[in-house]
Amino acid sequence: MRILLTGFMGAGKTAVGRRLAERLELPFLDLDEIIEEDSGSSIRRIFESHGEEEFRRRERAALEKVLELPEGIVATGGGTLVEERNRELARGRALSVWLNTPLELIESRLDAGDRGTRPLYGELSEMRVLFRGRLPAYRQADLSIAVGVEESVDQIAGRLILMLQEAQCATW
Repeated sequence: MRILLTGFMGAGKTAVGRRLAERLELPFLDLDEIIEEDSGSSIRRIFESHGEEEFRRRERAALEKVLELPEGIVATGGGTLVEERNRELARGRALSVWLNTPLELIESRLDAGDRGTRPLYGELSEMRVLFRGRLPAYRQADLSIAVGVEESVDQIAGRLILMLQEAQCATW
């Protein structure tokens, strides 16, 4: 089983992904970490030195790499499955799950400290435009789980496991 978690920056993909992988006893992979490891450079530096187009090329290569693995929970970047080519690549090879996190919760999670690590993190008005622009792509995920303000990572992972079982996507 391969599950790709998608959603906007700050949606909880990494935290939920780690917990989900732990509970399902599957490997956890973070696409941004793979990109940084493979390139020997930070995401921010790739954007600054080579631009977004080069970052997206490396992101696709990392996605291809994880889709060759037999199983795992993958936290994608916020823009990974926004790219139609990447959605096509993943279709039939992995289950995509959108962490549908309210923008207000995302904004509360992101702070000025994230500006150094998130190259597309800008002013709140810009973030809102980017968020709204990505919604149509996120809505194309195989499954969607609404993330509540008061929910813990463990609660979200538990609900996601139930959703997967109900969708008969797993046999555990």
